[in-house]
Amino acid sequence: MATLTLEYNARNSIANKIVEIITAMDTVFKVKTHAKTSNRNLTVKAIADVENGNVITCESYEDYLKQTAAYA
Repeated sequence: MATLTLEYNARNSIANKIVEIITAMDTVFKVKTHAKTSNRNLTVKAIADVENGNVITCESYEDYLKQTAAYA
């Protein structure tokens, strides 16, 4: 089995799409992520969520607890 390591600009949308396509092919490729890369991917996903409006708005901490209770 061959190993390929990719370095790319996580802000580049084309590079991100290519990485998404490769990682989606889990029957063809075995993907290993490093902790640093994994944290970066979480940040990129969080930014994409905000850009797509996938957020909640809370009036208070109690409101936050009510709205996020389903995720706990």
